Amino acid sequence: MTETLVPPPAGKRKILFLLLIAVAAANRPAYGESFSFAIIADPHIDGNPDHTTKFEAAIDWIISNRESKDIELTFVLGDIAWGGSKGNRNLAAAKIILDRLNNKGITYIPVIGDNEVQSGSEKEFQEIFGPHFDVLAGKLDNWRKTPAPAAGMYLQNFSFDYKDCHFVCPDFNSRKAGDEGGELHDFAGGSWPWLKDDIKRCPKLKNENIVIMTHIGMFHTGFEFADRFVFSESEMDKIKSFLNDYKDNVDSNYAGHLHMNWYVPVWSKLFVPLYHVRVTDETWSELQWPESQEPGLTVRWVQVDNGGPKISYQQNIENIGGEEPVRK
Repeated sequence: MTETLVPPPAGKRKILFLLLIAVAAANRPAYGESFSFAIIADPHIDGNPDHTTKFEAAIDWIISNRESKDIELTFVLGDIAWGGSKGNRNLAAAKIILDRLNNKGITYIPVIGDNEVQSGSEKEFQEIFGPHFDVLAGKLDNWRKTPAPAAGMYLQNFSFDYKDCHFVCPDFNSRKAGDEGGELHDFAGGSWPWLKDDIKRCPKLKNENIVIMTHIGMFHTGFEFADRFVFSESEMDKIKSFLNDYKDNVDSNYAGHLHMNWYVPVWSKLFVPLYHVRVTDETWSELQWPESQEPGLTVRWVQVDNGGPKISYQQNIENIGGEEPVRK
């Protein structure tokens, strides 16, 4: 006997169609749960009015694009400001500019750079941004920050969770006079023991959920003239040895310091990628080797999709001034 399929009545067909749409939407990557974070590097608010103007332009761009690009967090990756007269300190002026992000519903996270340290402003950094860190502690999940000072240094180590991502911001700026490279501060109360403990303890609900934010990129080139600005081979051995156990968890290390847009993969000894280093250019347009041309005022923004078992990150480098974003 041949079975005849009888279509449901029109009204029921419509209901079934809507149910199918709902099921399909539920099984798609949940982009509705995604967000973006912005990165600014090396604004150098040091009394130069051009630097301040371009820093303000970067903040204006983030505010103007907050809704269209779903920007919820902004990281400022070091060399923010230092110096100034007694009654007009540049760090305080930079904070006033950054506070405009808070007023528009964008949470900003300031990271200390080597210029604040080398100029003798690390204690001032703690004093200026201390109240802001207190605010962040009340609004960001699982906020952790080391007390300062430690061993006479105002190390700025902190971390937090945000929409399945764990952001960890260790202070690896050298405290040796004139040293522009990275230093792990591997001692009790230092940055390296704190970072290891933080990564061991943090939630790991999805792959690639850990994002490391530093001023100085966590890599080594093998070229002496370049490596004085990053990490020594011995310190990179420590970093890679530890993170090898977390290669499925750590996605990228975002940094500034080098004043260029640069991408560096960091590999294990077995040629397995451990993490990516993504360096962001300064905001005030300085031509740096090996740049062939200066792209202008740079803001990086990263689209985060946490809808699946593995978090994905889409990179966008925006050159403010009407040009199309660079995707890399």
